Amino acid sequence: MRCRLYLVTPPDLESGGVSIDDLRRKLEAALSGGDVASLLIRADVGDETLNALADALTPVAQAADVAVLVEGRCDLADTYRCDGVHLEARPASLRAVRRAMGEDAILGADCGDSRHLAMVAGELGCDYVCFDARALETIAWWAEMMEVPCVAWGHIDLEGAPALVEAGADFLAVGRAVWDHPDGPKAAVAAFNALLDAAERDGRG
Repeated sequence: MRCRLYLVTPPDLESGGVSIDDLRRKLEAALSGGDVASLLIRADVGDETLNALADALTPVAQAADVAVLVEGRCDLADTYRCDGVHLEARPASLRAVRRAMGEDAILGADCGDSRHLAMVAGELGCDYVCFDARALETIAWWAEMMEVPCVAWGHIDLEGAPALVEAGADFLAVGRAVWDHPDGPKAAVAAFNALLDAAERDGRG
């Protein structure tokens, strides 16, 4: 499978001087730049902002066939008809959210660099596991041994992406490298996709 992009909303939206309207426009630009698999709406903002983000961004992404996930909040995912939830890899939480949202919802588990947590998440039916981008050996091990897709997460830019693709990551979680790209989000997504296309031609994907 060709590696794809997994966009993540900025963590400092409320203090970074970016309005929700600004981010919506940036998302529209990003999605016009090429293939994007999914969008994660991070929860480390206030409830009011989180609700506003889900309301503003979900229809934009879904109109482009991009899956939308909310970090840790199945209630908001249900309210705004998002496609799934991204959680820390705690078995009880994963089980509870799967029961609440049903089998059709996307359920992702953040496993840090833990192979054990990732295996448990896979056994519980998670649709993907997420590893720290610094854990290249773990990503490579997972890609070789397991069928559940893995997301690499953590300050990923164009310079660091090739090593993650080579290791076997199925998705790259990207944030600032897209939102803050000097030539804009559209150019950033186009550049990432060119890199991923080249990797596939060279035998990865």
